[in-house]
Amino acid sequence: MPDPSPVDPQVAAALLSAHLADFFQHSPRVSDASGWAYEVTDDPLVALVHLPARPLTSGRDDTYTVRLDASCYDTWPVSATFVERQDGHWRRARLGTPAFPLLLGSPGAPPGPGPGFQFALHDEYPFTDHPDQLICFSYNLGYYRSGHTPAAGQAWRPGKDRLDATLTRIHRALQSAAYAGPSRTADAA
Repeated sequence: MPDPSPVDPQVAAALLSAHLADFFQHSPRVSDASGWAYEVTDDPLVALVHLPARPLTSGRDDTYTVRLDASCYDTWPVSATFVERQDGHWRRARLGTPAFPLLLGSPGAPPGPGPGFQFALHDEYPFTDHPDQLICFSYNLGYYRSGHTPAAGQAWRPGKDRLDATLTRIHRALQSAAYAGPSRTADAA
């Protein structure tokens, strides 16, 4: 597989905006649950999506923010990263903070079964010469930049797959039995 590289920024920005609007207008996930919201930032290639999560052990809803970067979209999937607001800016969420979800079976989380499908959340994963967060599944750009190769039938299909698949898979993980709630320093293993 070739290395992901940026695409025409005007095309990518238009696709990001259109696909987000369509997802929020038509997805049953959004209409069936509160807590969903999105905004395109001052950079038209970057959007923030707020999505709900629910630990199976409590009735409360948690909300997480995912930063989507469409620099390579839709030749490649969007780059998705959990973020938190600090000092007026969005930055990568880290294990041990409430903005980083705990998914059983992921590195740094308590042991236990994963979400039941191929998905993991890494606080730090060595992409190249610097570690970064990795939401590890084939509908996230970081998956390809980190040297992963998808199994047959799991690879991103340009022009066919959309960010809907990215958001749906993240939401499914946050609604699964593997979701253990927000991480906090005391929770991190």
